[in-house]
Amino acid sequence: MAAFAKFLSHKLHPPTDPTTSFASKTIIITGANTGLGLHAALKLAQLGTDHLILAVRDLSKGEAAKLQIQSSLSPQSTTTISVWHLDMLSYTSILSFASRAQSELSRLDCAVLNAGVFASSYRCSEYGWETDLQVNVLSTVLLGLLLLPKLRASRTGSDTPVLEFVSSGTHRRVTLDKRVRDSETPMGVLNEIASEGKYVANRQYGSSKLFLMCALPHLVSLANGKDGAPDVHVVSVCPGACMSDLARDMFVGAWWRSIVMFFVGFLLRTAEQGSRTLVSGLTLGAKGHGGFWQHDELQP
Repeated sequence: MAAFAKFLSHKLHPPTDPTTSFASKTIIITGANTGLGLHAALKLAQLGTDHLILAVRDLSKGEAAKLQIQSSLSPQSTTTISVWHLDMLSYTSILSFASRAQSELSRLDCAVLNAGVFASSYRCSEYGWETDLQVNVLSTVLLGLLLLPKLRASRTGSDTPVLEFVSSGTHRRVTLDKRVRDSETPMGVLNEIASEGKYVANRQYGSSKLFLMCALPHLVSLANGKDGAPDVHVVSVCPGACMSDLARDMFVGAWWRSIVMFFVGFLLRTAEQGSRTLVSGLTLGAKGHGGFWQHDELQP
């Protein structure tokens, strides 16, 4: 009952819809063709973003998202929308994407690393890692590291760029077993949590978000300048439990799961409501640096 009450409270009290202008900003958002990413892109365009880059794995779906966003804008809008290919399961694609951002963009004000997976069963990437860990941790942190120099170079005296990671409050509820806790190296920890025999979907997703949070302090330190002040604000955000496409393969081919989702839908925020947190996280300034933004508050 306590969990039910919490979900209901979050549903009835969604995040505040941001109104801050993003005029003159160049913003990248990954996973921007569906769910939270698409709704965040819609909001950013409607708030005046100068150049919005939709980073997507499927270019045709990205172009469809671009048309949807453009149709929501006024005829007076000057927002430019670009669709760039990005496959978070491919290091080659990630390197190519970051190189393109470095060479083609005159500046980069915000990068919203939203693309993620919540796999229903154990699957391996071509690099030998379980896909939740591959996409949500390794590939996401790699992309953040590669975009950091471009973000840093875009800083001005009055404007500090933002590197935003979409995390999850589920990281607080993860219980790691003894073999993981006793691992003496980061690689040992990853190897233990990635093993097929121990795979549990909910725990794996939460673990991936926990490891993403563990990377955050190092990224924060890299984003700080020589004087200790941040050249780039690094923030993690959680949109709360939302109806989105994140866990779509959990409910494929099972009639009872559709019924469950019908009722669960009454307790979850919409993707639009959740996307408000992705946008407002970009407006926190120095107070958000190194922080975890959820339910319109910086959380412990």
